[in-house]
Amino acid sequence: MPVYKRSAVTSKEGINFIRAAVESGGSLFIKIEQENDLGIDALIELIRDERPLNKQIAVQIKSGASYFTAEAGECAFPIGDHRTYWSSHPLPVFGLVYVPALRAAYWVNLKRHLKANPNAASIRFTATEANRFDSSNFTKLFVPAVIGETPIMELEEAFRLARSPKPTEMYLGLLVLFRHFQDKTEVWDEIVLIFRSHPQEEIPPVLIYWLAHIPGHGDIFYVGSTPSEQTRKYARSLFAKFDYSEVIKLLAFIDPENLIGRGTIGQSVEAIVSSLPKSNVYLRRAIASPELDMSLRESAALILAMNESREAIPDIAALETQGSWYAGEIIRHIMEYGSINPYA
Repeated sequence: MPVYKRSAVTSKEGINFIRAAVESGGSLFIKIEQENDLGIDALIELIRDERPLNKQIAVQIKSGASYFTAEAGECAFPIGDHRTYWSSHPLPVFGLVYVPALRAAYWVNLKRHLKANPNAASIRFTATEANRFDSSNFTKLFVPAVIGETPIMELEEAFRLARSPKPTEMYLGLLVLFRHFQDKTEVWDEIVLIFRSHPQEEIPPVLIYWLAHIPGHGDIFYVGSTPSEQTRKYARSLFAKFDYSEVIKLLAFIDPENLIGRGTIGQSVEAIVSSLPKSNVYLRRAIASPELDMSLRESAALILAMNESREAIPDIAALETQGSWYAGEIIRHIMEYGSINPYA
């Protein structure tokens, strides 16, 4: 007697769940029948307010508890022999893992993940609110993520995500706070608090660029709301409370290869540090601290030189005697040109 396997039921349940989420958001779910399945289960045509966004994506759907580890909160997506097919597909390709016990699915950009992890045998990714796929989040989070827009959510929800210990949720919350609520002083309280209270490795580097919108620099481009002068003044008062440890944390974000130049994270660091009331005191202390990495001390030397020109030479010369060829280059540039400006 033929049997209808439970795995087939679960698979159909997952496809129906994804279809319902897509169609409830007004978009089109175009299923590819099994006999034509080469590694893509469906196409999704994105539609907003009854108008097509001229954006179509391909999705592969996995359903069942075997693709989800509850203890780790992690999804596992097998690659099999689909690596080349997904990587070469003309459309963006997303993987969706449906977890029946949670009545939710979680998504990952397969093409992007394979590019970043070319030797991975399987795709593993954390299941969070930031990549949760359901009827509520399809329009609010998934579609904006696909088309490169900032998600829309309430202020309190953004605060809750920004305070999450999960990096992707923290980033999503901070992104929404910065893009949509930039003129609220409580948002700057939160952004500054996260910078001050988290270790450097837990802070997304883009947060430094966002902080640099307060002092500003030549490569600041606003997207979304902008802070009023009153809000900027309030945020500057928060920056004024930064001490030596915060300056060192900022300097640690500078890439030793790119240092400080147009379009680098170092440019944002310099803008913030140079705006602090006691910046040059902290920079001199950093330059004179042998326990710090030489690259960090050299970054401090460059910022001090930008701020003080010739007056900074004695401190930078002391660094040169400790083996920094870069400190010598800074001094020679100041002596020849009278100042130094890496953005010129």
